[in-house]
Amino acid sequence: MAGAHAARWDGAMAPALIVLSGLLYTVAYVTAKLLAGRIDALQLTFLRCALLLAAFALSTPFAANPGAAWRRLLFPPRARDMRLAGLGVIGSSILVILAYARMPVVEVSAVAFMGPIILTALAGPLLGERVGTFRWVAVGLGFGGMLVVLRPGMAGFQPAALLALAGQCAYAGYQIVARRLRGEADATDLTLQSAIVGTAITLPAMPFLWVTPTAIEWLMVIAFAAITAAGQVTLAMAVQRAEMAGLQPWQYTKLVWALGFDVLLFGLFPDPLAAIGIALILAGTALAAAGPSPRSPGGCSAGGSGGR
Repeated sequence: MAGAHAARWDGAMAPALIVLSGLLYTVAYVTAKLLAGRIDALQLTFLRCALLLAAFALSTPFAANPGAAWRRLLFPPRARDMRLAGLGVIGSSILVILAYARMPVVEVSAVAFMGPIILTALAGPLLGERVGTFRWVAVGLGFGGMLVVLRPGMAGFQPAALLALAGQCAYAGYQIVARRLRGEADATDLTLQSAIVGTAITLPAMPFLWVTPTAIEWLMVIAFAAITAAGQVTLAMAVQRAEMAGLQPWQYTKLVWALGFDVLLFGLFPDPLAAIGIALILAGTALAAAGPSPRSPGGCSAGGSGGR
């Protein structure tokens, strides 16, 4: 009974965590867009990772077992897989920051919705999950809406969209590895290992790219680092609680946040075709919410039904 209750709780919490993660990442990348005129994507990623490691170092003396915390950071279980996941999320971060600097927030977010298609397709062969017709219809509606928003091949298409697409492929890789590490690495482990990888990758470029931030920019950088860390933690918590394929349509709610920020901060309103596309995306999310709940890692659905 306790196991069934825990499975139902995980099934209910996982979509909420995905929606929260989408909001946090959107806020973070809007902040990055505001910084893009002065601070390079590599420097911003370096600062994000270095600040996270500094926060770990400052907080560790207050841990119950500081030595164990440092050993887990430096010699984690399945270190190669955790750092491979870190490479995915850091690569995604750099590419998406570059895309946000060149495109409206809502359009970058729309490109990012190739991710649910990729993850739904890979959930079966790589994770052994069942991907039924219901899920494909929900994801397909969202994908169709993304195409209407972007209209690839038309005059409005921007090549920078390819940066966002490449970033989403890297992000999909992170989520798959994070899912496979459940039970061996928690969300904090994955976030800290990503910080190690990101610092190692970006540090050599700093002598050539460094721009000293102003006081306001430092506050924005710190906010960016804190919010992206929170977004990564909530994402890892979600994918370790429920099946990847069942969670993907919920990723589309990020477009709502992106649209709101474009309107409020940049005065950019969607045209009628984009509004139709957004409606399709929301329809896919609503269908996912009305359908079978994503199953927890233990294999029980949130509603207790195994049907797909």
